[in-house]
Parts: sequence; structure tokens; C-alpha cells
Amino acid sequence: MEILISPLLCHSDPQFWGEDVHLFNPDRFVEGVANAAKTTNVYLPFGIGSRMCVGMNFATIEAKLALSMILRRYSFTLSPSYVHSPIQRITTRPQHGVQIIFHAL
Repeated sequence: MEILISPLLCHSDPQFWGEDVHLFNPDRFVEGVANAAKTTNVYLPFGIGSRMCVGMNFATIEAKLALSMILRRYSFTLSPSYVHSPIQRITTRPQHGVQIIFHAL
């Protein structure tokens, strides 16, 4: 028997994240990922347990490093033509891409 847990469903369930689950709210993670949800083990971008992604720490550090290098040199805004339209595939992504305007600092 196989049991599959959908990260998409866990990440968008108001029972775990509150009624504002579909709103962008980075403050939700201000006390760390472990304390962001109403229960443990519902934030699953890399899986969980013995079969979780071995590259999780590397991917997280690499993303933080890349973002910090960009933020040191640029500020940015969303294009006025941007329309929020996420689609669900293996991962959630913007249907029409994200139009970002970068401004050199």
C-alpha cells in the first residue's frame, strides 16, 4: 500500500495555515518555518522524513545566496501588466510568468 501526501493540498489548507492561506504573507514565517503553521510537518516543499530531498539544505542556501546578491544590487517592482494567475503542475507557478522591473541601486 502506498500513501501519497500532496504538498499542494497541505500548503493551501486553511486548517493548517489560517483563513488567509491564499494571501501572500511572509510574516507567517517570522518565527521560523517550524512555527508558521498551526501544526507540525505540514510545510513540505522538500518532503519529510527519511525520504526527504537530500539537496534541501544546499538548495535553500543557494536560493538565499542568489537572492541576497540580487537585493544588494537592485530593487524591483512587479510590472503593472502582471496578473496573478497561479497554475498547479508538479509545482505551483505563474501561468504567464512574472514580469519584474529591476532598478539598479
